[in-house]
Amino acid sequence: MPVWSLPFLILLLAMTLYFGNLTLVPAVVASLETLVAVVYILAARSRPTEKPVANVLPLLPAQMLLLFGISLLPHPGVLALVWAVIPAASLAYDGVTRTTAFRARTSILAGLYCILWADVIFLLERWIALGRGLTGSTSIAAAVAFGVLGGLFLITGIRRHRNAAKE
Repeated sequence: MPVWSLPFLILLLAMTLYFGNLTLVPAVVASLETLVAVVYILAARSRPTEKPVANVLPLLPAQMLLLFGISLLPHPGVLALVWAVIPAASLAYDGVTRTTAFRARTSILAGLYCILWADVIFLLERWIALGRGLTGSTSIAAAVAFGVLGGLFLITGIRRHRNAAKE
């Protein structure tokens, strides 16, 4: 992730805190995670690493946009805390990429990849369902659609990790 994009993370956090409906705990958690991410990215720039199967750090601005969208819901509470898993999993994924021999880290990376994306898919589904006021069978249909498509996305990611380990 380029250093010039780090101010955008902070700006997105500031917009989320100002315009959103986050209570104190999710706001503090989001602020701390953003600060840790910025410091980590600055520190990681000086350490060389081999190319990861999936580079998830450049997705941090999109993850912040997801939090911004969730924070605009009338009661984002638990969803904002569930969001906290995403940056933590992203940093853990990058950390494992930088510190472990590739064959040994494949299952760890695939697991972190699945946690990260399953969380994103769940939050997107909930954000859309709650934002649109979906209820009953419509809400169930949306959840099933996101579940099926999300499952296919996760299977593809796991296969990419396994294929990269065999190379």
